[in-house]
Amino acid sequence: MTVMTEVRSRRPLSEQYCIPSTFIRSIWRRTLSFKKRKSEDRFAGYKGVRDITIKKGPSGLGIMIIEGRHTEAGRGIFVSDLQEGSAAEQGGLQIGDMLLAVNRDSLLNCSYDAAAAKLKQTEGVVVLTVCTPNLKEPGEESPATATTPGTPSGADGPGGASRPASRAAQNDAASRPHTPRPIPSPVKVEPPPDPSTAPIIPNVDTVIEINSANEVLGVLLLGGSDTLINGASAIILDIYKNGAIAKDGRLKVGDQILECNGVAITKEMAHERLCLSIKQKTAKLKMTVHRPEPLKYEEVEIDLTRKAGKALGLTCVAPVQAPGVYLGQLLPGTPAELDGRIQRGDFIITVDGKDVSSADLLGVAAVLKLCGNKATIKVKRFKTVR
Repeated sequence: MTVMTEVRSRRPLSEQYCIPSTFIRSIWRRTLSFKKRKSEDRFAGYKGVRDITIKKGPSGLGIMIIEGRHTEAGRGIFVSDLQEGSAAEQGGLQIGDMLLAVNRDSLLNCSYDAAAAKLKQTEGVVVLTVCTPNLKEPGEESPATATTPGTPSGADGPGGASRPASRAAQNDAASRPHTPRPIPSPVKVEPPPDPSTAPIIPNVDTVIEINSANEVLGVLLLGGSDTLINGASAIILDIYKNGAIAKDGRLKVGDQILECNGVAITKEMAHERLCLSIKQKTAKLKMTVHRPEPLKYEEVEIDLTRKAGKALGLTCVAPVQAPGVYLGQLLPGTPAELDGRIQRGDFIITVDGKDVSSADLLGVAAVLKLCGNKATIKVKRFKTVR
């Protein structure tokens, strides 16, 4: 006996549900158009915005950049020179163009060092979003070809002679005041600030240079993979008087050092390695610094229980350049050290509910001494921005 079965072919989704393929293509085109408009909205105020796709070769992109300010486009990263025959030049990039983004990563409000790092990290095919600040608007004429009163703006007639304008048109044009069109402003670039004198700008990565003259820096640092503050930065806890950093006067407590003399601080660095990367005996220190404003903290509250007559294990330090008291080394084997949730550098906020955030060293010591066998300690510690 032969059994016959019916085999149904699988039809496209558009046929199964009677959806026209043209309708699906229309939705797809609209989606792509929406995504493109969304990505370009942030650069809508710039002239001649375009994407340039280039392939990075062994010799790089062939671009030289400078941080500067344009009278209309504002401050940004500009192309100062192009390597002859480079992929960037062949792709249509021009000297004076402003770089807006690298692989959709915005360069607006970006420092020279940060922009150079982003360009250096690119590989393979690179998409540069650029604009031309000096691009003339549609219909705008240069001063040499601007139409003057009484001169027609039409095309040349037969034989190359200009068609004469009517007398009424000439009189009408002559009676109207003529305002010359403004000449597009050239790119006016400003050199990056001198790192030896540059002020630290809040919430912006700033490059500074400290003339340490092989002196002791006089700084106490926080951070490291083996601490409770794990991030790609070293946080300044305290600055001692007469050290090189105090003499320079620009750094302050809470500042976060991201790089020092070409060595970037990473999350994998232990505390000792982090400190050695910054506390170098050298004539000059070039640092990339980030100053959060306002300062960011993490709060932790713990309960410590001790035996009668035993210590909690807390030691306190009065900071040189900040109010309040922070924890020093925790005594080994004590409740504070065994708990594991607080560490050196934490600022004490409250003890058994009593606010000691602005108390001096003697005041905090007195409050801790009066604690019972169980004490509730609340602290705050700096948070990294990376």
